[in-house]
Amino acid sequence: MLAFVLTVIGLVYFVQTNFLDDFYKTQKQKAIQNVANSVTQFIGDEDIDEEIEHISMTNEVCVRIVSNNEEYCYTGACTLRGLDLNTINRIAGEVIATENQEKLFDDFHYQRRFDEKAEDVYIFAKMVTYNNEKIMIMVSSGITPLNATISTLKSQYLLITAIIIVATIFLALILSYFIIRPIKDINNESKNLSHGAYDGERIRTGSLEFAQLNDTLVVANEDIQKADKAKKELLGNVSHDLRTPLTMIVGYGEMIRDLPEENNEENINVIIDEAKRLSCLVDDLIDISKIDTAGLELHKEKINVSQLLTEVYHQYDKYCEVQDIDLEMKAEAEGEIEVDVKRIKQILYNFVNNSLNYNNKEKQKIIIGSEDHNGLCRIYVYDNGEGIKTEDLDKIWDRYYKVDKEHKRHHIGSGIGLSLAKELLEAHGLKYGVESEYQEYTRFYFDVEYKKV
Repeated sequence: MLAFVLTVIGLVYFVQTNFLDDFYKTQKQKAIQNVANSVTQFIGDEDIDEEIEHISMTNEVCVRIVSNNEEYCYTGACTLRGLDLNTINRIAGEVIATENQEKLFDDFHYQRRFDEKAEDVYIFAKMVTYNNEKIMIMVSSGITPLNATISTLKSQYLLITAIIIVATIFLALILSYFIIRPIKDINNESKNLSHGAYDGERIRTGSLEFAQLNDTLVVANEDIQKADKAKKELLGNVSHDLRTPLTMIVGYGEMIRDLPEENNEENINVIIDEAKRLSCLVDDLIDISKIDTAGLELHKEKINVSQLLTEVYHQYDKYCEVQDIDLEMKAEAEGEIEVDVKRIKQILYNFVNNSLNYNNKEKQKIIIGSEDHNGLCRIYVYDNGEGIKTEDLDKIWDRYYKVDKEHKRHHIGSGIGLSLAKELLEAHGLKYGVESEYQEYTRFYFDVEYKKV
Protein backbone atom coordinates (compact mmCIF):
# COMPACT_ATOMS: atom_id res chain seq x y z
CA MET A 1 0.00 0.00 0.00
CA LEU A 2 2.77 2.44 0.93
CA ALA A 3 4.60 1.71 -2.31
CA PHE A 4 1.43 2.37 -4.31
CA VAL A 5 0.77 5.68 -2.54
CA LEU A 6 4.36 6.83 -3.04
CA THR A 7 4.19 5.87 -6.71
CA VAL A 8 1.04 7.96 -7.19
CA ILE A 9 2.57 10.93 -5.36
CA GLY A 10 5.72 10.64 -7.45
CA LEU A 11 3.71 10.54 -10.65
CA VAL A 12 1.68 13.61 -9.67
CA TYR A 13 4.86 15.42 -8.62
CA PHE A 14 6.53 14.66 -11.97
CA VAL A 15 3.52 15.85 -13.96
CA GLN A 16 3.06 19.03 -11.93
CA THR A 17 6.71 20.12 -11.99
CA ASN A 18 7.42 19.19 -15.61
CA PHE A 19 4.18 19.94 -17.41
CA LEU A 20 2.56 22.67 -15.28
CA ASP A 21 4.15 25.51 -17.27
CA ASP A 22 3.14 24.04 -20.63
CA PHE A 23 -0.37 23.32 -19.39
CA TYR A 24 -0.71 26.87 -18.06
CA LYS A 25 0.35 28.41 -21.37
CA THR A 26 -1.97 26.14 -23.34
CA GLN A 27 -4.90 27.18 -21.18
CA LYS A 28 -3.99 30.86 -21.65
CA GLN A 29 -3.96 30.42 -25.42
CA LYS A 30 -7.36 28.79 -25.39
CA ALA A 31 -8.71 31.51 -23.10
CA ILE A 32 -7.79 34.44 -25.37
CA GLN A 33 -9.14 32.57 -28.42
CA ASN A 34 -12.45 32.03 -26.62
CA VAL A 35 -12.58 35.71 -25.65
CA ALA A 36 -12.03 36.73 -29.29
CA ASN A 37 -14.88 34.46 -30.38
CA SER A 38 -17.12 35.97 -27.69
CA VAL A 39 -16.33 39.53 -28.75
CA THR A 40 -17.22 38.63 -32.34
CA GLN A 41 -20.83 38.14 -31.31
CA PHE A 42 -21.15 41.76 -30.16
CA ILE A 43 -19.83 43.48 -33.29
CA GLY A 44 -22.46 46.04 -34.32
CA ASP A 45 -24.33 46.01 -30.95
CA GLU A 46 -25.07 49.29 -29.22
CA ASP A 47 -23.84 47.85 -25.90
CA ILE A 48 -20.54 46.59 -27.30
CA ASP A 49 -18.54 48.89 -25.01
CA GLU A 50 -20.05 47.45 -21.85
CA GLU A 51 -19.84 43.88 -23.09
CA ILE A 52 -16.18 44.12 -24.06
CA GLU A 53 -15.32 45.81 -20.79
CA HIS A 54 -17.07 43.06 -18.86
CA ILE A 55 -15.32 40.31 -20.85
CA SER A 56 -11.94 41.98 -20.44
CA MET A 57 -12.27 42.42 -16.69
CA THR A 58 -13.66 38.91 -16.16
CA ASN A 59 -10.92 37.14 -18.11
CA GLU A 60 -8.07 39.58 -17.23
CA VAL A 61 -7.20 40.19 -20.85
CA CYS A 62 -6.68 43.21 -23.10
CA VAL A 63 -9.11 43.63 -26.02
CA ARG A 64 -8.63 45.96 -28.99
CA ILE A 65 -10.93 46.27 -32.00
CA VAL A 66 -9.43 47.92 -35.06
CA SER A 67 -11.49 49.19 -38.02
CA ASN A 68 -11.41 52.06 -40.47
CA ASN A 69 -13.95 54.06 -38.45
CA GLU A 70 -13.16 53.42 -34.80
CA GLU A 71 -11.14 51.52 -32.24
CA TYR A 72 -11.96 49.99 -28.85
CA CYS A 73 -9.24 49.28 -26.29
CA TYR A 74 -9.85 48.31 -22.67
CA THR A 75 -8.11 47.27 -19.41
CA GLY A 76 -5.95 50.33 -19.00
CA ALA A 77 -2.27 50.27 -19.90
CA CYS A 78 -2.12 46.94 -21.69
CA THR A 79 0.12 45.66 -24.43
CA LEU A 80 -2.31 46.26 -27.28
CA ARG A 81 -2.73 49.99 -26.41
CA GLY A 82 0.91 50.65 -27.23
CA LEU A 83 0.94 49.08 -30.67
CA ASP A 84 1.46 51.64 -33.45
CA LEU A 85 -0.40 51.63 -36.75
CA ASN A 86 2.48 50.04 -38.69
CA THR A 87 2.60 47.15 -36.23
CA ILE A 88 -1.16 46.69 -36.39
CA ASN A 89 -1.10 46.69 -40.19
CA ARG A 90 1.69 44.15 -40.08
CA ILE A 91 -0.30 41.90 -37.77
CA ALA A 92 -3.39 42.33 -39.95
CA GLY A 93 -1.40 41.29 -43.01
CA GLU A 94 -0.20 38.12 -41.32
CA VAL A 95 -3.72 37.31 -40.16
CA ILE A 96 -5.22 37.84 -43.62
CA ALA A 97 -2.53 35.60 -45.08
CA THR A 98 -3.76 32.67 -42.99
CA GLU A 99 -6.41 30.35 -44.31
CA ASN A 100 -8.87 31.00 -41.47
CA GLN A 101 -7.92 34.69 -41.09
CA GLU A 102 -6.91 34.25 -37.47
CA LYS A 103 -3.53 33.77 -35.85
CA LEU A 104 -1.92 33.33 -32.44
CA PHE A 105 1.29 35.30 -31.86
CA ASP A 106 3.16 33.43 -29.15
CA ASP A 107 6.54 35.12 -29.63
CA PHE A 108 5.58 38.77 -30.01
CA HIS A 109 8.55 41.04 -29.38
CA TYR A 110 6.89 44.42 -29.92
CA GLN A 111 5.36 44.48 -26.48
CA ARG A 112 8.57 44.37 -24.55
CA ARG A 113 9.11 48.13 -24.54
CA PHE A 114 5.59 48.66 -23.18
CA ASP A 115 5.53 45.85 -20.63
CA GLU A 116 9.07 45.09 -19.61
CA LYS A 117 7.97 43.02 -16.61
CA ALA A 118 6.20 40.49 -18.80
CA GLU A 119 8.48 37.75 -20.00
CA ASP A 120 5.97 36.62 -22.56
CA VAL A 121 2.72 37.90 -24.04
CA TYR A 122 0.26 36.04 -26.22
CA ILE A 123 -1.74 37.94 -28.79
CA PHE A 124 -4.60 36.42 -30.73
CA ALA A 125 -5.85 38.34 -33.76
CA LYS A 126 -8.98 37.50 -35.70
CA MET A 127 -10.36 39.18 -38.83
CA VAL A 128 -14.16 39.45 -39.24
CA THR A 129 -16.37 41.19 -41.80
CA TYR A 130 -19.21 43.50 -40.79
CA ASN A 131 -21.22 45.54 -43.34
CA ASN A 132 -18.62 44.72 -45.98
CA GLU A 133 -15.90 46.15 -43.75
CA LYS A 134 -12.84 44.31 -42.42
CA ILE A 135 -12.60 44.48 -38.63
CA MET A 136 -9.73 42.98 -36.63
CA ILE A 137 -10.31 41.75 -33.08
CA MET A 138 -7.16 41.50 -30.98
CA VAL A 139 -6.91 39.88 -27.54
CA SER A 140 -3.74 39.68 -25.45
CA SER A 141 -2.77 38.26 -22.10
CA GLY A 142 0.47 38.27 -20.18
CA ILE A 143 2.10 34.98 -19.25
CA THR A 144 3.32 35.00 -15.67
CA PRO A 145 6.49 32.91 -15.08
CA LEU A 146 5.73 29.84 -12.93
CA ASN A 147 9.22 29.18 -11.60
CA ALA A 148 8.30 30.43 -8.13
CA THR A 149 5.05 28.48 -8.20
CA ILE A 150 6.80 25.26 -9.20
CA SER A 151 9.39 25.79 -6.46
CA THR A 152 6.57 26.22 -3.94
CA LEU A 153 4.86 23.05 -5.20
CA LYS A 154 8.05 21.08 -4.74
CA SER A 155 8.29 22.19 -1.11
CA GLN A 156 4.63 21.37 -0.54
CA TYR A 157 4.98 17.92 -2.06
CA LEU A 158 7.76 17.06 0.37
CA LEU A 159 5.51 17.99 3.28
CA ILE A 160 2.47 16.23 1.75
CA THR A 161 4.55 13.10 1.09
CA ALA A 162 5.69 12.97 4.71
CA ILE A 163 2.10 13.38 5.96
CA ILE A 164 0.77 10.70 3.58
CA ILE A 165 3.51 8.25 4.59
CA VAL A 166 2.59 8.65 8.27
CA ALA A 167 -1.14 8.39 7.48
CA THR A 168 -0.57 5.30 5.31
CA ILE A 169 1.41 3.54 8.02
CA PHE A 170 -1.33 4.36 10.53
CA LEU A 171 -4.01 3.12 8.12
CA ALA A 172 -2.04 -0.06 7.44
CA LEU A 173 -1.88 -0.77 11.17
CA ILE A 174 -5.65 -0.28 11.47
CA LEU A 175 -6.33 -2.51 8.48
CA SER A 176 -3.96 -5.10 9.85
CA TYR A 177 -5.84 -5.16 13.14
CA PHE A 178 -9.38 -5.19 11.76
CA ILE A 179 -8.91 -7.10 8.48
CA ILE A 180 -5.58 -8.88 8.09
CA ARG A 181 -5.53 -10.30 11.62
CA PRO A 182 -9.00 -11.92 11.33
CA ILE A 183 -8.01 -13.33 7.93
CA LYS A 184 -4.90 -14.90 9.41
CA ASP A 185 -6.83 -16.25 12.40
CA ILE A 186 -9.55 -17.75 10.19
CA ASN A 187 -6.95 -19.21 7.83
CA ASN A 188 -4.96 -20.79 10.66
CA GLU A 189 -8.07 -22.11 12.38
CA SER A 190 -9.59 -23.44 9.13
CA LYS A 191 -6.69 -25.88 8.83
CA ASN A 192 -8.42 -27.83 11.59
CA LEU A 193 -11.73 -27.86 9.72
CA SER A 194 -11.10 -31.21 8.06
CA HIS A 195 -10.81 -32.76 11.54
CA GLY A 196 -13.98 -31.04 12.78
CA ALA A 197 -11.91 -28.98 15.23
CA TYR A 198 -12.59 -25.43 14.01
CA ASP A 199 -12.89 -23.09 17.01
CA GLY A 200 -14.96 -20.06 15.98
CA GLU A 201 -14.74 -18.55 19.48
CA ARG A 202 -11.10 -17.69 18.87
CA ILE A 203 -11.97 -15.38 15.97
CA ARG A 204 -12.65 -11.81 17.07
CA THR A 205 -13.59 -9.30 14.38
CA GLY A 206 -15.79 -6.23 13.97
CA SER A 207 -16.25 -6.82 10.25
CA LEU A 208 -19.68 -8.15 9.32
CA GLU A 209 -18.32 -10.10 6.33
CA PHE A 210 -15.64 -11.86 8.37
CA ALA A 211 -18.12 -12.56 11.16
CA GLN A 212 -20.46 -14.19 8.63
CA LEU A 213 -17.56 -16.19 7.17
CA ASN A 214 -16.61 -17.34 10.65
CA ASP A 215 -20.23 -18.33 11.39
CA THR A 216 -20.36 -20.28 8.11
CA LEU A 217 -17.19 -22.17 9.02
CA VAL A 218 -18.56 -22.87 12.49
CA VAL A 219 -21.70 -24.40 10.94
CA ALA A 220 -19.55 -26.36 8.48
CA ASN A 221 -17.43 -27.61 11.38
CA GLU A 222 -20.56 -28.77 13.22
CA ASP A 223 -21.79 -30.54 10.09
CA ILE A 224 -18.41 -32.26 9.70
CA GLN A 225 -18.54 -33.38 13.33
CA LYS A 226 -22.06 -34.72 12.87
CA ALA A 227 -21.13 -36.47 9.63
CA ASP A 228 -18.03 -37.94 11.20
CA LYS A 229 -20.00 -39.19 14.19
CA ALA A 230 -22.73 -40.56 11.94
CA LYS A 231 -20.21 -42.32 9.71
CA LYS A 232 -18.72 -43.98 12.75
CA GLU A 233 -22.18 -45.08 13.80
CA LEU A 234 -22.88 -46.34 10.29
CA LEU A 235 -19.65 -48.31 10.21
CA GLY A 236 -20.56 -49.83 13.56
CA ASN A 237 -24.07 -50.67 12.41
CA VAL A 238 -22.97 -52.04 9.05
CA SER A 239 -20.22 -54.06 10.74
CA HIS A 240 -22.83 -55.50 13.08
CA ASP A 241 -25.18 -56.25 10.18
CA LEU A 242 -22.37 -57.95 8.28
CA ARG A 243 -21.16 -59.90 11.25
CA THR A 244 -24.60 -61.22 12.23
CA PRO A 245 -25.43 -63.05 8.97
CA LEU A 246 -21.82 -64.20 8.62
CA THR A 247 -21.93 -65.65 12.15
CA MET A 248 -25.22 -67.36 11.38
CA ILE A 249 -23.93 -68.76 8.08
CA VAL A 250 -20.70 -70.02 9.63
CA GLY A 251 -22.45 -71.39 12.73
CA TYR A 252 -25.16 -73.29 10.87
CA GLY A 253 -22.64 -74.47 8.28
CA GLU A 254 -20.35 -75.91 10.95
CA MET A 255 -23.34 -77.47 12.73
CA ILE A 256 -24.46 -79.23 9.54
CA ARG A 257 -20.88 -80.35 8.90
CA ASP A 258 -20.31 -81.68 12.42
CA LEU A 259 -23.85 -83.00 13.02
CA PRO A 260 -25.14 -84.73 9.90
CA GLU A 261 -28.57 -85.18 11.52
CA GLU A 262 -28.94 -81.36 11.51
CA ASN A 263 -28.67 -81.27 7.73
CA ASN A 264 -32.32 -80.46 7.21
CA GLU A 265 -34.31 -77.99 5.15
CA GLU A 266 -34.93 -75.63 8.07
CA ASN A 267 -31.24 -75.10 8.85
CA ILE A 268 -30.33 -74.80 5.19
CA ASN A 269 -33.03 -72.14 4.77
CA VAL A 270 -31.48 -70.18 7.64
CA ILE A 271 -28.17 -70.14 5.81
CA ILE A 272 -29.86 -69.09 2.56
CA ASP A 273 -31.87 -66.30 4.28
CA GLU A 274 -28.79 -64.92 5.99
CA ALA A 275 -26.84 -65.03 2.73
CA LYS A 276 -29.67 -63.10 1.04
CA ARG A 277 -29.62 -60.57 3.87
CA LEU A 278 -25.88 -60.16 3.43
CA SER A 279 -26.29 -59.76 -0.32
CA CYS A 280 -29.01 -57.14 0.21
CA LEU A 281 -26.76 -55.09 2.47
CA VAL A 282 -23.87 -55.20 0.01
CA ASP A 283 -26.16 -54.22 -2.89
CA ASP A 284 -27.46 -51.19 -0.98
CA LEU A 285 -23.94 -50.08 -0.11
CA ILE A 286 -22.90 -50.43 -3.74
CA ASP A 287 -25.91 -48.38 -4.88
CA ILE A 288 -25.11 -45.59 -2.43
CA SER A 289 -21.50 -45.62 -3.61
CA LYS A 290 -22.65 -45.29 -7.24
CA ILE A 291 -24.87 -42.33 -6.35
CA ASP A 292 -22.00 -40.59 -4.56
CA THR A 293 -19.59 -41.05 -7.46
CA ALA A 294 -21.11 -41.10 -10.91
CA GLY A 295 -24.80 -41.26 -10.10
CA LEU A 296 -27.30 -43.94 -10.97
CA GLU A 297 -28.49 -44.39 -14.53
CA LEU A 298 -32.25 -44.80 -14.67
CA HIS A 299 -33.91 -47.10 -17.19
CA LYS A 300 -37.52 -45.96 -17.33
CA GLU A 301 -40.33 -48.08 -18.67
CA LYS A 302 -44.11 -48.04 -18.46
CA ILE A 303 -45.91 -50.17 -15.92
CA ASN A 304 -49.43 -50.33 -14.51
CA VAL A 305 -49.72 -49.19 -10.87
CA SER A 306 -51.70 -52.26 -9.89
CA GLN A 307 -49.11 -54.54 -11.45
CA LEU A 308 -46.33 -52.76 -9.58
CA LEU A 309 -48.10 -53.00 -6.23
CA THR A 310 -49.06 -56.62 -6.83
CA GLU A 311 -45.46 -57.64 -7.51
CA VAL A 312 -44.30 -55.90 -4.33
CA TYR A 313 -47.17 -57.46 -2.38
CA HIS A 314 -46.30 -61.00 -3.47
CA GLN A 315 -42.72 -60.41 -2.38
CA TYR A 316 -43.93 -60.28 1.25
CA ASP A 317 -47.26 -62.10 1.43
CA LYS A 318 -45.83 -65.51 2.39
CA TYR A 319 -43.49 -63.99 4.97
CA CYS A 320 -46.30 -61.93 6.53
CA GLU A 321 -48.60 -64.95 6.59
CA VAL A 322 -46.04 -66.95 8.55
CA GLN A 323 -45.41 -64.00 10.91
CA ASP A 324 -49.16 -63.40 11.36
CA ILE A 325 -48.90 -59.87 9.91
CA ASP A 326 -51.95 -58.38 8.20
CA LEU A 327 -50.60 -57.36 4.77
CA GLU A 328 -53.08 -55.58 2.51
CA MET A 329 -52.98 -54.01 -0.96
CA LYS A 330 -55.22 -51.03 -1.92
CA ALA A 331 -54.82 -49.90 -5.52
CA GLU A 332 -57.33 -47.03 -5.49
CA ALA A 333 -55.52 -45.02 -8.19
CA GLU A 334 -55.36 -47.04 -11.41
CA GLY A 335 -53.15 -46.00 -14.28
CA GLU A 336 -49.86 -46.24 -16.09
CA ILE A 337 -46.62 -44.69 -14.83
CA GLU A 338 -43.18 -44.40 -16.44
CA VAL A 339 -40.35 -45.11 -14.01
CA ASP A 340 -37.32 -47.27 -13.47
CA VAL A 341 -39.34 -50.25 -12.26
CA LYS A 342 -36.42 -51.98 -10.58
CA ARG A 343 -35.54 -48.87 -8.56
CA ILE A 344 -39.15 -48.08 -7.66
CA LYS A 345 -39.57 -51.64 -6.37
CA GLN A 346 -36.39 -51.18 -4.39
CA ILE A 347 -37.88 -48.05 -2.81
CA LEU A 348 -41.11 -49.86 -1.88
CA TYR A 349 -39.15 -52.82 -0.51
CA ASN A 350 -37.26 -50.45 1.76
CA PHE A 351 -40.52 -48.83 2.91
CA VAL A 352 -42.02 -52.24 3.70
CA ASN A 353 -38.83 -53.43 5.40
CA ASN A 354 -38.91 -50.35 7.62
CA SER A 355 -42.53 -51.11 8.53
CA LEU A 356 -41.63 -54.70 9.41
CA ASN A 357 -38.58 -53.76 11.44
CA TYR A 358 -40.25 -51.08 13.59
CA ASN A 359 -43.59 -52.66 14.45
CA ASN A 360 -43.86 -54.38 17.80
CA LYS A 361 -47.64 -54.45 18.12
CA GLU A 362 -49.37 -57.75 18.66
CA LYS A 363 -51.56 -57.32 15.57
CA GLN A 364 -49.30 -55.80 12.94
CA LYS A 365 -50.84 -54.26 9.85
CA ILE A 366 -49.16 -53.06 6.66
CA ILE A 367 -50.89 -51.54 3.63
CA ILE A 368 -49.27 -51.19 0.22
CA GLY A 369 -51.48 -48.83 -1.75
CA SER A 370 -52.09 -46.02 -4.20
CA GLU A 371 -54.47 -43.05 -4.31
CA ASP A 372 -55.03 -39.94 -6.39
CA HIS A 373 -53.49 -36.84 -4.85
CA ASN A 374 -53.95 -33.52 -6.70
CA GLY A 375 -53.90 -35.27 -10.05
CA LEU A 376 -50.84 -37.39 -9.21
CA CYS A 377 -50.66 -41.01 -8.20
CA ARG A 378 -49.55 -41.23 -4.58
CA ILE A 379 -47.99 -44.63 -3.84
CA TYR A 380 -47.60 -45.34 -0.16
CA VAL A 381 -46.76 -47.92 2.50
CA TYR A 382 -48.71 -47.67 5.76
CA ASP A 383 -48.09 -49.47 9.04
CA ASN A 384 -49.65 -49.31 12.51
CA GLY A 385 -46.29 -49.56 14.23
CA GLU A 386 -44.27 -47.44 16.61
CA GLY A 387 -44.51 -44.20 14.63
CA ILE A 388 -41.89 -41.47 14.51
CA LYS A 389 -41.48 -38.52 16.85
CA THR A 390 -42.01 -35.09 15.29
CA GLU A 391 -38.42 -34.01 15.92
CA ASP A 392 -37.13 -37.07 14.04
CA LEU A 393 -39.28 -36.78 10.90
CA ASP A 394 -36.79 -34.65 8.94
CA LYS A 395 -33.81 -36.72 10.05
CA ILE A 396 -34.86 -40.24 9.16
CA TRP A 397 -33.88 -39.76 5.52
CA ASP A 398 -30.30 -39.01 6.48
CA ARG A 399 -28.07 -41.85 5.47
CA TYR A 400 -26.24 -41.91 8.81
CA TYR A 401 -29.18 -41.27 11.12
CA LYS A 402 -30.89 -43.86 13.32
CA VAL A 403 -33.97 -43.07 15.38
CA ASP A 404 -33.12 -46.03 17.57
CA LYS A 405 -29.57 -45.29 18.73
CA GLU A 406 -29.28 -48.76 20.20
CA HIS A 407 -28.51 -50.97 17.23
CA LYS A 408 -30.84 -53.86 16.72
CA ARG A 409 -30.75 -56.47 14.05
CA HIS A 410 -33.35 -55.88 11.36
CA HIS A 411 -35.62 -58.66 10.28
CA ILE A 412 -35.42 -57.76 6.61
CA GLY A 413 -33.23 -55.34 4.65
CA SER A 414 -29.89 -53.66 5.00
CA GLY A 415 -30.67 -51.02 7.60
CA ILE A 416 -29.85 -48.08 5.32
CA GLY A 417 -32.92 -48.42 3.14
CA LEU A 418 -34.56 -45.02 3.78
CA SER A 419 -31.46 -43.06 2.81
CA LEU A 420 -31.15 -45.09 -0.37
CA ALA A 421 -34.86 -44.63 -1.09
CA LYS A 422 -34.40 -40.87 -0.76
CA GLU A 423 -31.52 -40.88 -3.26
CA LEU A 424 -33.51 -42.96 -5.76
CA LEU A 425 -36.61 -40.76 -5.44
CA GLU A 426 -34.59 -37.60 -5.97
CA ALA A 427 -32.94 -39.20 -8.99
CA HIS A 428 -36.46 -39.69 -10.41
CA GLY A 429 -37.37 -36.11 -9.50
CA LEU A 430 -40.34 -37.26 -7.43
CA LYS A 431 -41.88 -35.57 -4.41
CA TYR A 432 -41.78 -37.81 -1.34
CA GLY A 433 -42.41 -37.66 2.38
CA VAL A 434 -43.56 -39.34 5.55
CA GLU A 435 -46.63 -38.92 7.76
CA SER A 436 -46.55 -40.28 11.28
CA GLU A 437 -48.03 -40.08 14.73
CA TYR A 438 -45.88 -41.44 17.51
CA GLN A 439 -47.06 -44.82 18.82
CA GLU A 440 -49.91 -44.80 16.27
CA TYR A 441 -48.87 -45.14 12.61
CA THR A 442 -46.37 -44.28 9.88
CA ARG A 443 -46.99 -43.76 6.17
CA PHE A 444 -44.19 -43.34 3.63
CA TYR A 445 -45.21 -42.06 0.19
CA PHE A 446 -44.11 -40.57 -3.12
CA ASP A 447 -46.07 -38.89 -5.93
CA VAL A 448 -45.69 -39.74 -9.60
CA GLU A 449 -47.49 -38.65 -12.76
CA TYR A 450 -49.81 -41.30 -14.20
CA LYS A 451 -52.12 -41.85 -17.12
CA LYS A 452 -55.52 -42.77 -15.73
CA VAL A 453 -57.38 -45.80 -17.05
